Amino acid sequence: MISAGLHPKETQRIDELLRYEVLDTEDEKALDELTQLASAICGTSISLISLVDKDRQWFKSRVGLDAPETPREIAFCSHAILQDQIFEIPDTLEDKRFIDNPLVTGAPDIRFYAGAPLVSTNGLPIGTLCVIDTAPKKLDEKQQLALNTLAKQVVSQLELRLRNRQLLRMQKDQEKIFAVMSHDLRSPFNGILGLSKILHQNADTLEPELIAEMANGILESSLTFYQLLDEILQWSRNQLGALHVELKATALNPLITETLDLMKESFILKKLTIKHEKSEDTVAMADVNLTKTIIRNLLANAIKYTPEQGTIHIKTQTIEDKIQLIITDTGQGVPLDIQNGLFSESVASNRGTQGELGHGLGLSLCGDFARKQQGYLSLDKEYKNGAKLILNFPPIS
Repeated sequence: MISAGLHPKETQRIDELLRYEVLDTEDEKALDELTQLASAICGTSISLISLVDKDRQWFKSRVGLDAPETPREIAFCSHAILQDQIFEIPDTLEDKRFIDNPLVTGAPDIRFYAGAPLVSTNGLPIGTLCVIDTAPKKLDEKQQLALNTLAKQVVSQLELRLRNRQLLRMQKDQEKIFAVMSHDLRSPFNGILGLSKILHQNADTLEPELIAEMANGILESSLTFYQLLDEILQWSRNQLGALHVELKATALNPLITETLDLMKESFILKKLTIKHEKSEDTVAMADVNLTKTIIRNLLANAIKYTPEQGTIHIKTQTIEDKIQLIITDTGQGVPLDIQNGLFSESVASNRGTQGELGHGLGLSLCGDFARKQQGYLSLDKEYKNGAKLILNFPPIS
């Protein structure tokens, strides 16, 4: 048996597959009908929509086969995604690549295989629409044309499915935005107005300690108001497609220093220690404005969930070709039930250690901004002393 090699753009191909948000989902009628039609037209007992993941091929739809997936190393579809056209094996027992393949020598006893690549709108193969039989066979021109056409329809259905999911998320985000604007923004603003009014009316008679306490309250409410408003504006620009991404070689430490200076009062109010480790002048391919927004949001999140006298540590590092910006804190950590969707969707946000408001947009926004820079955000699930969030940048080519 000869296993297929990796695709020349394997990393991008896997990212493209994940973009469709389809792995390990339930059966869907629209896709099952295309699989059934492929089997009927090609006259085969088995037909599959096979998605080639890192270590497996997973079947989104299947006719004539019970197994939900098989290892990638024995998958015929691993070979098919390396081809531009239909990959056809008329008789597996006459092909040295497959003659001793476990899928040939045992169930489902493959003797014939033909797979049309599922090519995404970005030109990357994510899997195949394939037909399989237990006897040697060869597709005629009309059957090949039909299989290619059905494969394109599968991709169209996956695109439609993804857009529907995105629209539903957008609707939920819009509902959340309206809730933030009607409640969360009003609360800190009312605090600012109330304390300002008291100071205005009674400044001459109030004790200095009370004036200082009220001034701190105004500052804290103003910082909260600013953070909420900034996230809403950034989210709105992102939704309207008004963000312009300009990737260039960027020194990260100056961006960190600038952001820390901007947020200095937030650290002081909560008596937090901030440690900026400047071990090297790390340079990454990044958009300056998006990166500063991500850093600001990650730090604001760390401040929110770190108790008084806690510590927040920020540093950059380069490991081989991986460039990372890492923020750790001594706070509450991330609840297990929201870890997997932390950067991909708006999640319910708990109040901070001092009752700070939250609405779940910030980290979702950061995740989107990281992806727009061809990078990604990750959470170190092994870190147990708080939270450890990592902004991963694309390598400098």
